[in-house]
Amino acid sequence: MRKRSAFLTCLYLPLWLLIPPLFLAWLPFHLYRCFVRIVAWLFRRDLTTILTPSDARFSYDRIYTSPITSMVSTLEVEGEVDPNHIRETWRKQVLEAKVGNRLLYPELGWTIKTFMGHPFWAKSRIVEDRVRFIPEDVTPEQLLELQISLTFQPFKEGEPLWEIVIVRRKYDPTVAPSSLVIFRFHHTMTDGNGVFHMFRKMALPQSKGKLGKKETCTIPPAMNRSPVRYLGMPYDFVATCREGSRSGCLVPDTKSWTSLGDNFTPSEAASHLRFHICEPIPFSRIRQVGAQHGVTGTAVMHSAILGAMRSSFFPEGTPHSATVMVETNLHPPWRKERPLGNNITKGNYTAPIGELDPLKRLIRTQEALKEMKKSTFPLTRAILFYTLASVPRRVLQEINKRQFGYQRIFIGNLAGPLDKPNFCGYLAKDVFNMTGFYVGYAGLGVVLITLGDSLRLGVFASRNLLPRAGQAEEIARAFVRELDDLQFANQLQQCIEM
Repeated sequence: MRKRSAFLTCLYLPLWLLIPPLFLAWLPFHLYRCFVRIVAWLFRRDLTTILTPSDARFSYDRIYTSPITSMVSTLEVEGEVDPNHIRETWRKQVLEAKVGNRLLYPELGWTIKTFMGHPFWAKSRIVEDRVRFIPEDVTPEQLLELQISLTFQPFKEGEPLWEIVIVRRKYDPTVAPSSLVIFRFHHTMTDGNGVFHMFRKMALPQSKGKLGKKETCTIPPAMNRSPVRYLGMPYDFVATCREGSRSGCLVPDTKSWTSLGDNFTPSEAASHLRFHICEPIPFSRIRQVGAQHGVTGTAVMHSAILGAMRSSFFPEGTPHSATVMVETNLHPPWRKERPLGNNITKGNYTAPIGELDPLKRLIRTQEALKEMKKSTFPLTRAILFYTLASVPRRVLQEINKRQFGYQRIFIGNLAGPLDKPNFCGYLAKDVFNMTGFYVGYAGLGVVLITLGDSLRLGVFASRNLLPRAGQAEEIARAFVRELDDLQFANQLQQCIEM
């Protein structure tokens, strides 16, 4: 062993002494969960299987009265679609798709029941048609109202936790006719990657090589390091949490904040949501700016988001040293066993929101992202969330309530196919997501979705964090301005030097 490795081993080992008491504190919950599984197997044969911890962490939601963790994904396709064709393709390509003798997406035929404090999958009542067509054409305003309604609409007990709604855009002579296929899923069933997996299954014709093929998660660079690096997991975790506690807030004064309470209605939840989904941006522009400055496209998007946040939340300026905690999604280092389900962990980094110079902010953001990927914090966080999600549903609800005042920015990046695919034989034009998660959460969410060369940016938060009317749209417009600043930064610098 090298001297440096021996020194690091001696440095890291003391903090591991905290692990045994933490394990002993968690063990009773784990044993109770195992006991519940045995009792369910003996006496509740209607229950299929207990939810995995990664799925169970979304089960605290009031699924059958007023859900806030539903995902509404809208796929726009060219022309007028045949609802019966989509219904039949969905049945053959998705509902009845198999790998060997097993269904590829069994969750689509399940619902959730709670037994002894833990959520279980159970076979849902047979519903003949979960694909419905709205014959009236919709305007952009009516489409928005429909998406909001679906986001907070309760699911019916005993029925599957998904549905598909098909609508047509109202005729506009200035644009080509198009239709919208709206997918609604509860987050316990799948994440954004699972939704894209089903989108690809609806392509016609299907590629033989892709049918039934298992997906695996990309292993972050930190997971390929030496065993000594793993010894530093507690230190990385503590250090990242300390940085987060020292970072600033987007809204320092929270005295006027209001929470939804325990018995809110869907309309009350909808009234708390502030959001805006921008028009498509060419993703080639992001690549061009990244290549121009020698950074990744991810760094370009994150830096532009930070600049947009600074101009919206601190229009009168903020200290140069001001920082804010940013969370972003990463793939965990274990194999993905099923196409649906939740298979994402998060990495954290301290972002330089106070940096006024766009180029300096871009470089600092790139360095912060590199350090985040080197850290073992995402792995530790995944294990911690897996552990906490093993507790009963009531305890999980209390844990989520405690996070209400924790302000941070979450940037989710969902990458679609590089070429715009066909969907049931129709050319896919665009895709965008809606979520109500942020009405019960003090963070601000920025969702980035790419499809072909099209990038969509969505800004989501509660009215506590975005109190001004149109503030979410203001942030989206500022994002585009920040891209302009980065694109022409070199030219401006050359003009100044001349």
